[in-house]
Amino acid sequence: MSFSSEVKDELLGVMPGARHCKIAEIAAICAILEDRGSDAELSIRTENERLARKFFTLLKKAFNIEKDLRISVVERSKRSAFRVELRDPGKVNDIRKATSHPMMLSMECCRRSYLRGAFLAAGSISAPEKYYHLEIVCPDSDVAGTIRSTMRNLGLLAKIAVRKGSSVVYLKEGEQIVQVLGEMGAGYALMNLENVRILRDMRGRINRQVNCETANLGKAVATGVRQKEDIMYIMEHAGLGSLPKQLREMAEVRLAYPDVPLKDLGEYLDPKIGKSGVNHRLKKLSSIAAELRKQRAEDESQNT
Repeated sequence: MSFSSEVKDELLGVMPGARHCKIAEIAAICAILEDRGSDAELSIRTENERLARKFFTLLKKAFNIEKDLRISVVERSKRSAFRVELRDPGKVNDIRKATSHPMMLSMECCRRSYLRGAFLAAGSISAPEKYYHLEIVCPDSDVAGTIRSTMRNLGLLAKIAVRKGSSVVYLKEGEQIVQVLGEMGAGYALMNLENVRILRDMRGRINRQVNCETANLGKAVATGVRQKEDIMYIMEHAGLGSLPKQLREMAEVRLAYPDVPLKDLGEYLDPKIGKSGVNHRLKKLSSIAAELRKQRAEDESQNT
């Protein structure tokens, strides 16, 4: 089972307690799944049987419906589709009024229920081991705008994209997806995602640290090779004996330990010196080598 299916299975088991929250969840499901036909009828179709049964229960409990409400299988192929129908014009009118009331999403609990209904109707979430992405595909821009504003009222920075003629509300930040799972009531899925996030963050930190150390090691090796070449050049064209005692000792130590980092190289001197002192002496040796190369180039130029 995919992570997205696991989230939906958990949310299908969440039943709002308050009537106004039930109405908010009904409103979201209708906004996305309703087959708009006669104003006297209400009908939604879904391939998820549990969602059809939850919608049936929400309608029955929120509006005290005793008759003219039914679930049917509308087609059977590789996957079955289920339709929930209400053919009581009075009740349908009550539902339409309640789900379009301007104050329907004024409370946070109703916003959470609305998002839960929207996600159940047309939402998906990627496996967190791969990447972070949650989206709800909407039939039009008005529904997408309502979902986005509902998310933003809960502090979620949702965005809208247009894909194949549909408006898609999406979140891409791990923390934002964790929050929306909590808002919708998917506590178990939230914990699973958090565990994955912790492991991913830990691996990321380790990889960055390893990459940094590898890069630093590469720089240290390249620097050591260059310093050894400078010292060898001095040795060949002037001799280490031409150097002051401190520089001569530094040159001998570097030749003996070409791969040792600067912070440890000073431990081999007597007296010992720190990294800055080692760095200063090696730069001086490089300068001497550069002067010798320059002088040799000038001599060769005069002789030709």
